[in-house]
Amino acid sequence: MEIRHLRYFVAVADAAGFTRAAEQLGMATSPLSRRIRELEKELGAELFVRDYHRVSLTPAGERLLVPARDVVERFDALPALVPPQQPQGLIVVGTAPEVSPDLRSRFTTLVREQQPGLRVRHRPGSTAPLLRAVVKGEVDLAFVHGLVEEPGLSVVPVESQPLRVVVAAGTGFDERESLELTELAHLPYTFLRATSAPYVAQIADSLLSRYGVSGRLPVPTGHADLVPMVSAGEAFTICGARFGATRNAFLGEPVLMLPFDDGRLRLVTSAVWRTGHAPGSLAALVAALATLPKGNR
Repeated sequence: MEIRHLRYFVAVADAAGFTRAAEQLGMATSPLSRRIRELEKELGAELFVRDYHRVSLTPAGERLLVPARDVVERFDALPALVPPQQPQGLIVVGTAPEVSPDLRSRFTTLVREQQPGLRVRHRPGSTAPLLRAVVKGEVDLAFVHGLVEEPGLSVVPVESQPLRVVVAAGTGFDERESLELTELAHLPYTFLRATSAPYVAQIADSLLSRYGVSGRLPVPTGHADLVPMVSAGEAFTICGARFGATRNAFLGEPVLMLPFDDGRLRLVTSAVWRTGHAPGSLAALVAALATLPKGNR
């Protein structure tokens, strides 16, 4: 038995299916299924009841789940006990999907001008994983989205952009220049997994509920499912007005990107790092970045 067998077992149990678990693990379904079969053979018991629509745990699987999850979490926590020794003059910078090219360019220029000997290793990712990496010390600085209230982290807003609602063309809004969220109460709101950007998800959920939008259609697999759902008029979503992965995914699609009548709604990007653990050079860069003109405000 290897740690990967337990990791795969926990993933399938949490996702209640092999296909979704494989997508989350970044692997194909067939090898995932084989690894689970290997684990079942070694333990001498079936761990899942497999049917066409859903996968559920057997009694043996239910007994294994809690200790297996504990083993995986303890294993994943080991690197934090021995922080990696990074080469002198190297920082790891995480970047969430909705960060603008302008912000990345401003940061790169600052590094080049103020810390020419500093090397930057970039780490793309969504907000939640990047915040966990900052807490663990795996990432020195991360540019993430939403209101961050994580204990032990310093937070400096460095960018914001207006939000747009994305609705299908031909659904009654074609001649409009803006709209109110109350006009979308008949449509569900579709969005990427809340776990990828929990702070943005919380703000969006509270906002939509306030305006009477109660329907929710979370998409677990990414923009490949989000775009056709909105383009077909089955739901609506929200994106940045000027940049970002979600906005870019809808370019060329038969949709409208309309501003809200309440123009105060914005997506904020912040620089975050562990309080008291940032290298002196990094603190100076963030301070300088926060004072530069923000062209997307």
